[in-house]
Amino acid sequence: MAELNSLQKVVADGYHNAFTDLTYWRGHYYLGYRQAQSHGIDPPGNVILLRSTDLTEWEQVVSFDTGGDDRDPKLLATAECLAVSFGTWVPRWRTTRSLTDTTHDLITHVAVTRDGTSWSTPRQLYGVNYWLWRLLAADGAYWCAAYHFGRRDDRDMRTVHLLRSEDLLDWRLVTQMRSGGGPGEPVLYAPEPGVLHSVVRTLEPDHHSWLGVSVAPYHNWAWHDLGVMIHAPAMLQTGDGHWIVAGRSQESDLPEGYYTSVGERHDPAGHHTSVWQIDGMRANHLLTLPSGRDCSYCGLALAPDRKAILMSYYSQHERLPLPTQPPTPSDIYLAQLTL
Repeated sequence: MAELNSLQKVVADGYHNAFTDLTYWRGHYYLGYRQAQSHGIDPPGNVILLRSTDLTEWEQVVSFDTGGDDRDPKLLATAECLAVSFGTWVPRWRTTRSLTDTTHDLITHVAVTRDGTSWSTPRQLYGVNYWLWRLLAADGAYWCAAYHFGRRDDRDMRTVHLLRSEDLLDWRLVTQMRSGGGPGEPVLYAPEPGVLHSVVRTLEPDHHSWLGVSVAPYHNWAWHDLGVMIHAPAMLQTGDGHWIVAGRSQESDLPEGYYTSVGERHDPAGHHTSVWQIDGMRANHLLTLPSGRDCSYCGLALAPDRKAILMSYYSQHERLPLPTQPPTPSDIYLAQLTL
């Protein structure tokens, strides 16, 4: 039985604070999120990183502003450094002799630190409109499932590509993992050496997420419908060896009694933030946290005792009904769970 032991607001200043991640590195917890006026890309937002030793007092260590809309920070802790990657929507350039055919392009950035406070200038990665959603260290290298879109509004034709790097900066294509059906926000994890799994958000059927399985050299992928919607999946291996995934859920996938609906007037889609356990090729619901409307995009980390699970996420459920003028507020939460 999964239990919510505690829940606290970390950021609640009236801005749209969202798209979180969480990790533990060298005696500190690091929490990343985007702060902006709204969920949209204009006006642009900034990526902010906080850190804490006790999960109570938090200090800001860096704010990234590349000039575009910086969003969805993802943290990667290694023995040598702490890295953060994030996507940036940048206005498409134009001249008096050339008009744009779309407003923005997507570029992925990465920045690193070796002490937690001094960060490198964000470095652009790979190609335009390839979103290196979350980086993974495994098998002595770095890996990423990057999703690509030729047109931002043509979600059905997105593709997912497996990339490899030796240094976090120079990335090479290994294979195309998936195409069609609207794949996005893919996360890789390594359940054992020489094996990679990926959970990916899709449009079909009914916004379900899928589990991909591959063995080295990872050229061939088999995909399985997880049976539920999990937007922006975040993966964690628990202290007893199980794999859990957290993300945005829809009420039609949730067992009765596990959520409090915020009502169709405020949230017609019935979105919440939930946690599942991966059992074989299925996702079994464990817990749905207080949440609603624009919410989720979680970070997961083990406490140092490897028993408690720490989870960051954002939500608007305590802000409803939302104001009609910007900023459109959402708050950052930190939950402590036990399974």
